[in-house]
Amino acid sequence: MGGKKKPTLSQVVKRLEREQQAQKARKEIAKKEEAKQKRSLLLIDEKLLEAVAKEVQSARAVTTYEVASKFGTKMTTAAKILRALSERGELVLVSRGHRTEIYAPARVARGAGPPASPASSS
Repeated sequence: MGGKKKPTLSQVVKRLEREQQAQKARKEIAKKEEAKQKRSLLLIDEKLLEAVAKEVQSARAVTTYEVASKFGTKMTTAAKILRALSERGELVLVSRGHRTEIYAPARVARGAGPPASPASSS
């Protein structure tokens, strides 16, 4: 009987150390996540985004590989650019595979592309 016993001095010290370590770990994780978000925002340059937007309007379909090779960027950056253009409504996602995404300009996807040549209609 008599209720719960008081913890010993060494038990109190150990508990405080564990709590401090856990608090430090939470702060470090929060800093890493914040840094990662800042880094992803800085990767896409507005000039590059506009250049890609202008270039892809003349294509029938666009992949991340094509953008990365034409503009000398990494594949991940090219994928982010294409997703950003898709969110702006300039591109439409046509197909998505395991690793690849195929986009088309919005005008081509809506069917307002260049008129068909008369030779192909016969």
